[in-house]
Amino acid sequence: MQVVIKKAAILLGMALLFFFISRFDSFCYQQPVGEVLSEKTSFVSDSEDEHGNQDKNYKQTLTVKIVNRGGKVVEVDNGFLSSKAESSQYKVHDQLLLTKVGQQYQVDMPKRDSLLFGLVALLLTGLYMASGWRKFSYLTLSLVVNALLFLSVVIWDSHSRSFPVLPIFSVLALVLAAVALVLVLGKNQQALITWVATCVATLLALIAMALALAVTGSSGVHFETMSYVTQVPAPIFYSQAVIGVLGAVMDESGDIVAGLYGMQRESTDRSFMEYYRSGLSVGKEILGTLTNVLFMIFIAETLPMVVLMLRNGNNWGYILDQAMNLGILQTVVSALGIVWAVPVTAFLAAKVLTRKREVG
Repeated sequence: MQVVIKKAAILLGMALLFFFISRFDSFCYQQPVGEVLSEKTSFVSDSEDEHGNQDKNYKQTLTVKIVNRGGKVVEVDNGFLSSKAESSQYKVHDQLLLTKVGQQYQVDMPKRDSLLFGLVALLLTGLYMASGWRKFSYLTLSLVVNALLFLSVVIWDSHSRSFPVLPIFSVLALVLAAVALVLVLGKNQQALITWVATCVATLLALIAMALALAVTGSSGVHFETMSYVTQVPAPIFYSQAVIGVLGAVMDESGDIVAGLYGMQRESTDRSFMEYYRSGLSVGKEILGTLTNVLFMIFIAETLPMVVLMLRNGNNWGYILDQAMNLGILQTVVSALGIVWAVPVTAFLAAKVLTRKREVG
């Protein structure tokens, strides 16, 4: 019990340390950073739309100290709705990013890096305590390398007028998986089997999706509902599906391969069918939980929009068609990849493990 309390205290301490350190990083910003010294809120008016949704308009007068401009104190106006759907109410000690329009300052957005740094510190400290220094260093390196690769491709896409979205992001997904597996598992046969099984299962799931869309002519699939897409939406969706499916499949394939290699370390005198059936058994145990995790992620992502559309008088048929259409499709495709990963991974791992014994 004491060990648990000590670890919890370390986690909380590191999170708070980085949270408070980032409260004083305003010198790193070129944009004016202000801290609210005082605020005065006044009621403006009531509002109601044609669906009976009621809201209240408020105006805030904020006294703000610009901490990276010599401590200059200014007054800033801010308007917000009581629903706070597209506006925010600010309190004393909140930090804000400001913009200057003429001689007046306006609120651009809240400064949220304190919360971000606190959560990152909590994550990294937890990883270190759970895995030890060696594994932690490789896990962190894989996260950093993959993040840099992904950001590089996204920046390339944003600056290119003729960017082959689907081929480039497909190659990127394969590279991301390879980097993660090599850094976490090492350059060994276990990582190779996991990578090959992941690629094969992902490919089978995407082929199934492409065939279904081709046969139906993409009827009922509204790619145009994707938010903020400035390119042809269909290739963007396919790229999104590639990365999403591959991530879910890699998790499952890694668990199956690790389980079969554990069996091989216990006893090398096993047949192909023993390994294969054990792989299927491991896959069946985690297949349901992984599918449910994907579904819950999708539900969590769409919940705000669903509630908003229901409040504005839309029926469930319209919501499913417009707000949840692509999410449901991606969840189904990811579930297909998870299902395919079980026999594919079990077969490849069993084949390699029994062939090693036969060759030996």
